[in-house]
Amino acid sequence: MKIPLFLFSLTIPCAALAAGALEQLGGAAHVPPAPTAVASAVSESPDPNSAVAIAGRCPPPAAGEEKIWQSDFHWNYSLPEMKARFAEMYASPKRLDRRAYWDAAKSRLMLPHDAGRGGDFEIGPGLVKAVARHIERAFELDYIDAVFFPDMGHSHILVPDGLWAEKYSGYPVDRMSDLYRDMLADPRLKIFYHTAEQLKMLEDGQLVADERVRFRHKTRNISGPITADAELTVHQNPASAANTVHGAPGHHWWGAGFNFSAQKDGCFVYRNGGKEYRFDISLYDLPYDPGGGGAGNY
Repeated sequence: MKIPLFLFSLTIPCAALAAGALEQLGGAAHVPPAPTAVASAVSESPDPNSAVAIAGRCPPPAAGEEKIWQSDFHWNYSLPEMKARFAEMYASPKRLDRRAYWDAAKSRLMLPHDAGRGGDFEIGPGLVKAVARHIERAFELDYIDAVFFPDMGHSHILVPDGLWAEKYSGYPVDRMSDLYRDMLADPRLKIFYHTAEQLKMLEDGQLVADERVRFRHKTRNISGPITADAELTVHQNPASAANTVHGAPGHHWWGAGFNFSAQKDGCFVYRNGGKEYRFDISLYDLPYDPGGGGAGNY
């Protein structure tokens, strides 16, 4: 079921309105982005997500590479707790299970997938650049505070209805790798993110009093096209206490997107606050820890 999307509240700061896009009933109103110092600095620097750069820092996972588990996180983080946990996880050796890697023999960036669904498939730097752009714009617009599962760390895909019917609806299960390869390279599609995933925003069914958390609640659903110059659209669902959106008018909702998480040795780069951060991408959700370990178990 498609969920109607409504206008932003006018309490959102003007800077965010000037740089983003509003999802309205009947269509999206796009406002040209204001130039920023961060964007200028990035454009004048070498591309950290070129194929050559990725090849130099993205080998396949080593034997025994530690994984991020579901139990490394919990629900209802306060904002300071979530930021502190991000710093811990960024510095830890833990990385996403079945993460993307560079295949030196084939000179390709590969994303692992089940053999019965088509096996590992190639993704291009275009996807990486789009995701990095989404992350950077989300930071610039104050939509996020961290890049890992408790905040911005998983995705879904919006496929225009006509394109879904024409091209993407007919892939069989044993060609799911082809489906993902084609979707993740298509600039007509949008990546959709639920942010503030494990941030405590409600108390007894009411929004908490913290203004920063209230802004995060208001802007927690964002999407952007798979392009290196993407701008973000914010979506809202007033019928949901948590403001959770599961659809957009005119689009087919593909729920099984990808996960991504920042980590000091990650394959890819985003920039925030004049610094470079590394991150990984995986098609798989965080696994359960068979050993039963919890948060801080590294």
